[in-house]
Amino acid sequence: MCHEVDLPQRPARIHLLSSPRCAPAISPPAPLALLGLAPLLAVACGSDGGGGGGGKKPEACPKEGEGFTAGDPTGHADPFGAKAASQARAGRITSEAQVVQPAHGRQRVRVGDFVLANERISAYVEDKGLSDGYARFGGELLAIDRVGDDGRPVGNSYYVETLMALSTSMVDPDSVSVINDGSDGKAAIVRVAGQLKPIPFLDGSLGALFPRRYDQMAAYEYVLEPGSDKLLIRIGMKNPTEEPIATSTEKFSDEMHGFFQSNLNQFVTAERGFESGGGKVAFAGFVTDFSSFAWRVPGSTKLEIGADIKGFVYSLGPGFVAEACKSTWHDYAEVIPGGPDLDGAREAVRVADGLPSRSLTGVVKDGDGSPVEGAYVHALDDAGAYVSRTRSDASGKYTLHTDPGLAVKLVAQKTGYALTKEVSVAGDASSQDLTLAPHGTIHVTAKDKTSGKALPVRVQIIPKVAVAGAPPAFGVEGEANGRLLVERAISGEATLRVPPGEHRVVVTRGWEWELLDTTVNVAAGQTAEVVADLEHSVDSTGWMCADFHIHSWFSADSNDPVNDKVMSAVTDGLEIPVSSEHEWVIDFQPIVEKLGLKDWAFGMPSEELTTFTWGHFGVVPLFPKPDEVNNGAIEWTGKKPPEMFADVQGRPENPVLIVNHPSQGAFTSYFDQAAFDDVTAVGKQKEIWSTDFDAVEVWSGDSFEESRSSSVRDWFGLLNAGHTMWGVGSSDTHHIRTKAPGYPRTCLYFGHDDPTKLSANAVRDVLAKGVATVSGGLFMTVEGPGGVKPGSTVAGIPATADFTVTVQTASFVDATELEIFVNGVTQKTEPLAPLGAGPGKKFVNPVTVTLDPSKKRNYVVFHAKGEKDMDPLSGKMPFAASNPVFFE
Repeated sequence: MCHEVDLPQRPARIHLLSSPRCAPAISPPAPLALLGLAPLLAVACGSDGGGGGGGKKPEACPKEGEGFTAGDPTGHADPFGAKAASQARAGRITSEAQVVQPAHGRQRVRVGDFVLANERISAYVEDKGLSDGYARFGGELLAIDRVGDDGRPVGNSYYVETLMALSTSMVDPDSVSVINDGSDGKAAIVRVAGQLKPIPFLDGSLGALFPRRYDQMAAYEYVLEPGSDKLLIRIGMKNPTEEPIATSTEKFSDEMHGFFQSNLNQFVTAERGFESGGGKVAFAGFVTDFSSFAWRVPGSTKLEIGADIKGFVYSLGPGFVAEACKSTWHDYAEVIPGGPDLDGAREAVRVADGLPSRSLTGVVKDGDGSPVEGAYVHALDDAGAYVSRTRSDASGKYTLHTDPGLAVKLVAQKTGYALTKEVSVAGDASSQDLTLAPHGTIHVTAKDKTSGKALPVRVQIIPKVAVAGAPPAFGVEGEANGRLLVERAISGEATLRVPPGEHRVVVTRGWEWELLDTTVNVAAGQTAEVVADLEHSVDSTGWMCADFHIHSWFSADSNDPVNDKVMSAVTDGLEIPVSSEHEWVIDFQPIVEKLGLKDWAFGMPSEELTTFTWGHFGVVPLFPKPDEVNNGAIEWTGKKPPEMFADVQGRPENPVLIVNHPSQGAFTSYFDQAAFDDVTAVGKQKEIWSTDFDAVEVWSGDSFEESRSSSVRDWFGLLNAGHTMWGVGSSDTHHIRTKAPGYPRTCLYFGHDDPTKLSANAVRDVLAKGVATVSGGLFMTVEGPGGVKPGSTVAGIPATADFTVTVQTASFVDATELEIFVNGVTQKTEPLAPLGAGPGKKFVNPVTVTLDPSKKRNYVVFHAKGEKDMDPLSGKMPFAASNPVFFE
């Protein structure tokens, strides 16, 4: 609902900034189309211009309004006394004792922020100033939680960030203050007041999708009533003109609800369950195993879900009309925190609305009658529509809430078991036990064949008869490629429940180790023992391999827990996993140590500097700085690459700057955005072109052949022009279900094999010298004249030069051919020459290359490959590539 207030008037400038009407046939720039946002133009743009656009500018009111007034800068001194006093209270945080950090550990609450609390819930609101996350303006909701018996938040908030915008504009606060502290028994109110300004990351090429602009004085108010289970957020706008400003019509809405929540929460709706798709919904739900929250438009209007783009859920509200010469308040959203999972969210909504519910309890049991912990219980209605979901506790007990009298069908599910059949439950029933199908067990033990030491391994279970997966609405995604289970067994041991029957068991440790591929027949109630004695068949002495591009749930477009990402890397034999979050900095080494893996790996921090205009870049290393915005991530908005690169190069870590996925299209790829010409080695978009970087991610989750005509070609163009840019290979993994860390990986020469002796600076220094090869299933070493390694420069340019190229891999990996490049051109290809007999494969090729003394500089690069993929480890193609050896 909207409220109009007469606005003090004065003759002055016009605040309204109306864009021309959106032409129906508008086409977004190619990068935007690749984002999947193009269809939203039909929603975001209409034939009617917003805010009086398309005609002459409206006249200013006789007296133009100032900004919204600020209230008390401090508010209530004891906001968490609200529960005992049966009040709602609001106040500024004055000490760390008043801070209960969100459970996810990302955007933090700080002294100086604000809190609202009543007997039931609490919410933290950010003070003004540069903000964590993507909006950057401050004044955002930081956490919403239920309160405990002491009146303080229980600490289960997984709320991350929501863009509360009109088109691309949010309030850039001049003030955050308390309008009412609640001591009078009325609603507690915190006001965020300032001017509407474009969100920086959307104010570049993405701005083409949002043609209308708003720059009025505006405010958010966070309103919490005593005893309420929901937080109301309203938007106020001052219209200083004599014409109304429409933020929506029948054909468009500029009221954005943009959710950066899916990295830490599962997105769910009452209408579709966990199945993706757009349309109008009663609420947007975001759930975890510990807590949930529902976000909805107040009143009877529904939220319009536009698209889910790599974890960013773009949604639209109904909008409003800001009347001429008035202040208009619009009820924008209600946020309702709840308990675990979808059941917690749906029950919280019922309670907030004062609606009754039916509680249904029971126990999930195994085939032998024992209770099962952590099983999902799904509820569907008689028509098969998804209703809710909960999980069983340590005693197997579950509690599920439904609307009173609703007959449901229950399905119990746990990974490793077959789905149960639907069990019908009458609308007046209060309990129903559920029994999972009988199961067997596979117990795997993995050891180093030579030393007998337990090995971190990946275990894959592939049933002979596929086990039916859950429907999308259930929100439980199974493993890919026919796998029932994929276990990262960091201790070398795994106990896995499986349906009775025949199962293929594959135990691997990357491609430097032999694997075990066996089949077992498992009976119900029985355990099949699998012993995997794996041999390290590749001699990589002196070398350790890194993946400089690994995302976890600290990135907005990844939902992989950090522990899982590190375990995946180590069990696939990667020695140097490097965290590379979008616009956030974390360090993997504390995780490595917590998991007891420091003898196997060294973890590192870095950042993927993620511009939404001209590319993504790895900054290696970059250390977390908890007192800085985004944990020390580098600020790029408002800067162009030459300035940005100089900033990176001047950092105290002296990082290596890597151009990530440079030639993959869209705004994520610097070479494409700069219109790089591999012949001249210059970007045609000169205002954003600079060569002040150190390395190129030539292989980004793909093989040499997949990159040959794009990033390999461009890298050779740089080398041909005299630039010394090292090539690296990284996975750019966001979801280990479909892309594990470590393919490919960059192998660096340290002269030892002990991860405990590594440091971030040591890794940086070897990378900066280019003493590296890239491994995608094949491990390559190269020795040139005088024994030089890749990254070296040989003085003088002889007519010919001799090299020894050694390629190794485990026996299950195919290796067939060596390709020799001189100055970016294939000089010859030849079969890989096998040497000796052993568990793995070893090839040694003496190679003589012809150089061109007429050039000031020559360089030689080697590429080895196989013709078959690396199943059952992965479906990736095997390859290796070297960094150049230069002759000058």
